[in-house]
Amino acid sequence: MLQWSRRHFLASAPGLAIPALALAADEELLPFADYDADFVADAQAANPRVKSFDLRRLTSMVTPADEFFVFHQTRTIEVDPAAWRLRVGGLVKRPAEFSLDALHKRPGQKSLTVTIECSGNFGEPRIMNGLVSTANWTGIGLAEVLRECAPDPEAREVIFLGMDHEDDRKFEAGNITYSSPHGWSLYIQDALSPEHLLAFGMNGRPLAPEHGFPLRLVMPGWYGMSQIKWLTRIEVVDRPYEGRQKARNYQSLRAMQTAEGTVWLDHSISRNNLKSVVARVTQRANAGGFEYRIAGAAWGGRAAITTIEVKIDEGAWQHATIDQRAGDAAWVLWSLPWTSPAPGEHIIVSRALNTRGEVQPTREEMRERILSNREDYAQWPRKVVAPA
Repeated sequence: MLQWSRRHFLASAPGLAIPALALAADEELLPFADYDADFVADAQAANPRVKSFDLRRLTSMVTPADEFFVFHQTRTIEVDPAAWRLRVGGLVKRPAEFSLDALHKRPGQKSLTVTIECSGNFGEPRIMNGLVSTANWTGIGLAEVLRECAPDPEAREVIFLGMDHEDDRKFEAGNITYSSPHGWSLYIQDALSPEHLLAFGMNGRPLAPEHGFPLRLVMPGWYGMSQIKWLTRIEVVDRPYEGRQKARNYQSLRAMQTAEGTVWLDHSISRNNLKSVVARVTQRANAGGFEYRIAGAAWGGRAAITTIEVKIDEGAWQHATIDQRAGDAAWVLWSLPWTSPAPGEHIIVSRALNTRGEVQPTREEMRERILSNREDYAQWPRKVVAPA
């Protein structure tokens, strides 16, 4: 079995700080038995661009920018910062245009540590639940910009449009070929949330091109498809936006209970669900043989996470220790000692609980609430083999 030593691990991740979950000098990763050896984090260059964060490398609250997950519908956009502009228009009294330099010079800049998860993040071998990462984002408040532009009373939604375009399509009447920018919309009440950022910085540096340079939307608690990269236009409108991705692709069926039974309703995907994952299991030699540690992360949901529980095989749920927090917008990092496992295969699973009393569901429980190829927030059992 492949094992990575601490020296190998940290040498391949330059610049990482040494936080609570860093590996000790003699601590080694124990491979997952269900792990696909062909897994490659940088999976696809374009159409769509897919790059996962290898969760076994989870040692700090903030993900290094070069390891942060990437998923876009097309390819990475290269932008001339001198020519780029952000334009705000539509149903506003004071339309505005901003250069990148003007945004950087605006007062009231703020930073926020936010976890972003792709709604297509799940545990199959190609992704391995790695479409999730956390960064410290710097920018200006979206709400402040919108209020300066003064939306009209009939404003209903705010549309955010990037510089990346969908595939060309043909409008048969008139034989017109056109392409639409990738976009998303929010109800204007949601767009005015004080937490949302127009972000131009990531982990103390300017955004990299694949993370949305020169400007992207960052919205705590929302799935990644809504956090538009290469943002160039904001339009305030009086009707629902029916963009290709929002109206056709990023949809889920959700159960509504009625006196007559369950009714399944289509909904656009929006906010994160409560979720946790087992990121890695490690072993460390001691006088009696080996000691083991299980570690992972949890995020999402409508309330602060209070508890992480771990179950090994058919045993009782055990309380893990929450080692690090960075506010309700970011994941919590947790760990649990594993004492004297019997040699052989074991199944380890985690679940998160929050202040509303919500509990991360099993896959069977999740399917009673939601039917979708996305939004997979079910418990994720992992298999490991303890050596003899």
